This record gives sequence, C-alpha cells and structure tokens, in this order.
Amino acid sequence: MVPLEYRMAARIARELRAAGRPRTARELAYRALSLASQPGLELELERAIEPVLDGRFFRERDEVGLWEWHYPFARAEDPLLVLDLETTGLSPGDNEIIEIALLRADGGRLTRLSRFVDPGQPIPPFITRLTGITDADVRGAPDVESVLEELLPYFDGATLIIQNAPFDLGFLRPRMSRLGVKIHNEVIDTVQWARRALPRMRRRGLDYLIKAFEVPIDAGARHRALGDVEATWEVAREMYYILTAGEPRRPAEV
Repeated sequence: MVPLEYRMAARIARELRAAGRPRTARELAYRALSLASQPGLELELERAIEPVLDGRFFRERDEVGLWEWHYPFARAEDPLLVLDLETTGLSPGDNEIIEIALLRADGGRLTRLSRFVDPGQPIPPFITRLTGITDADVRGAPDVESVLEELLPYFDGATLIIQNAPFDLGFLRPRMSRLGVKIHNEVIDTVQWARRALPRMRRRGLDYLIKAFEVPIDAGARHRALGDVEATWEVAREMYYILTAGEPRRPAEV
C-alpha cells in the first residue's frame, strides 16, 4: 500500500536529522538504507539514493541535506492550529463530539490541549472499541459549547491543519454557530496535500501517511484526539517541505 521509495525517503530524512548535518549519498546509502558497501560500487550507491530524494532534500556538491534546516514550517507571525475530534458517529446532525484536541504552533512554541466532551448520549460500543473512550470517561465533562468557548482563543489568527477537514469542520461549524462564531480561518486538509506530495499513494488516510513517513506513534494513541493531532502535525510538516522544495511559503499558500 505504501510505495517503498516513500519509506526509503523517510529513513534518509531520519538519518539526516540524527546527524544534524549534510551527509554524502554514499553514507546515506550505508546508514539509512543498509545497502552493502562494495568496492567499486560507490557510484551505483549514489544512484540508488537519487530516485527517492523528494522536495525535503537539497544537494550541495556531493552531500545531501534537509531544507527544514534553512526555513521553518511554523512562523510566529503565521500560527498553525492542528485539530482533531473524536465523535459518537459519522453524522454531524445525529452524533456528537466526545473529545477535542489541538496543537497550536507559534514559531517554535507548541501548545497542546485535549478535552473530553459530554455528548449527552451514550457512546456506541464500536466507538469505544475504536477509541478506548467510555461513557465513564466523559461523565461529568463539560458540554461541547463550554469546551469550544475555552478553545476559541487558540483559533485566533491561525491556519487550521486537519486530516480529512470536511469531517471535523462538519461537526465544528454548526456547534460554533450556536456560540455565534463562524470559522473564517484558512484551512489545510492534509488529505489534499497528500494527493500532491505522495502521488503514488492510493490511500491517504492517517494510518497510511504515518506508514509512509514512518512516524513513531504508540498503538494506543491512534484514534485518540491528541495522538491523532500529533501524527497529523508530523505528516503535515513532512509534506510542507516536499511541496515547497526549498522555496519558503506560508503553509496556507502551498
């Protein structure tokens, strides 16, 4: 499901981050891809690296580096807000939010927040199996309007980053409207970014993006709002550098 070259690129990026400096293609072939060193095959090793290098990487003479060392994803003047919801089902009209999490990035400052929400209805067993969230977890939690009022300041001036944005916004917009608030923020849907950044991926759900970028995540964190927010932040950051390829732009303009 995940083309091998995407996972190879993820390993090269991880090796470069660990090194903190550019490395030769030959070193990356040895260390990141575990290709065997054989005398006389140095050029072949370098050629093995070339096809998997995407927009995240720059070449400087015979070395490979990462553009993230030269310009940031999140800038203080252009904050980003990653959001995720867990709900009792798929219908914004019939179902309710049970958990909201966010990560706001103002330059190098990251703020994380997660809140349970009392949905006013029982959580279906299949949702509990998926998320691990039980009726006991949300009993006594604030209602959705109270939670959204608490979270509103984090939306101020931020570009929203959401995996499968129509789903989350379908729940958020009518509930924000009950507070007299409209969501005017610019929105990045990481599914749409993935269509361009990973054109050979046939599926672009969060699980597949996590695999493509080899994002480390605990199994228990998936399908919990904060765990999914963290994963969405990581895959969005990778795709930002693939899509900008050394030309800094506001994420909303990518």
